Amino acid sequence: MDQHPSQESTVEHLKFNVYDLDLKSLDGDKEILKENKGKVTMLVNVTGECANSAQYNIIQDLYDEYKDDGFEVIALPSTDFCQDAYGEFADSNASPFNMRDHMKKFYGTDLPFSELVYIKLDGESQAHELYKKIQDGTDPIQGNFEKLIISKDGTKMKRFCNSDLLDLGFNAGDRVINSEQALNNIKKAIEDFLKEDDQNNTN
Repeated sequence: MDQHPSQESTVEHLKFNVYDLDLKSLDGDKEILKENKGKVTMLVNVTGECANSAQYNIIQDLYDEYKDDGFEVIALPSTDFCQDAYGEFADSNASPFNMRDHMKKFYGTDLPFSELVYIKLDGESQAHELYKKIQDGTDPIQGNFEKLIISKDGTKMKRFCNSDLLDLGFNAGDRVINSEQALNNIKKAIEDFLKEDDQNNTN
């Protein structure tokens, strides 16, 4: 995978099934990966307030646009990146519940949240199995709001970087994709997985 995975995101064929992995909802009452088998799912590692948090609204819009077609979003709260917020948002990253409350209060969105996960492979905490497998032999997760779009059968993925959907990273280094292009790329990835798997299921 190149340094900026969203610029020309290709389908990755996984050596495992995402929907077979254990991941509880934030309230601990259901296994939300297993529940999504048969749907296209966007997995997004999130926090409370950080430079990328304005994507909450855009991701909610994507969810609303495609959910009736079999598309789901799971927000996976983590403290591995951007641990400290400041000023009035100082407590927004203190717990996964604070992160969810912050999202609802300041961004007016209502995405499904998972339990707290750890992501970094070299950190003091044990990375969740999902992120261990996703990062095996490829680039590590770079920060909050990296987007993983998973096929209905759970064995294919398209990966989009954390600064997509905002122009914060546009023209930084060798990055050439702005937020509008990134949004179109993500929509195409969702639509391709929905269409591809529908076609496969009818054969």
